[in-house]
Amino acid sequence: MEDWRRIDIDALEPENHLSKQDLEPDLPPVSHDEITSIAQKVKQSLSLGQFLPALQTALDTPPYVSDQKTKNLHTETVFEVLASIKNNHNINEFPTFVSQLSSDQQDTLIKYIYKIMSTNYGAKHGALLLSWFEKTVDVTGMGPVVRFYSDRRTV
Repeated sequence: MEDWRRIDIDALEPENHLSKQDLEPDLPPVSHDEITSIAQKVKQSLSLGQFLPALQTALDTPPYVSDQKTKNLHTETVFEVLASIKNNHNINEFPTFVSQLSSDQQDTLIKYIYKIMSTNYGAKHGALLLSWFEKTVDVTGMGPVVRFYSDRRTV
């Protein structure tokens, strides 16, 4: 034991190693058709100027158990809602939107903000995402951020 910092703990206890399947949440799968239908409802709400219902609809049904194509479609839908709200409202109104969301929706919003930041289109709109992040944390505190880092359900 020359360098105790380089011990491979998993090699010592292989039966305690978690597989990718063990990390998947025990939730029903969401189909691509369901997410496409939700995206259409969200776009219809946005076209009618109903921004809060569009945001709530998008955040109510995240596809936790789904293929990557479906998750990407829903991520783009959430981004479209956030961008539409920004284009039609003042940044100072963001806390009003966030405060009207349930705590689960606020947690999901933080998950999507982080997810969108990791995309190419999210990198181009970093100021928008940081504004949403700032206003969300102002309303909710750091709780959703901590839950984002500890939750196995990924968007």
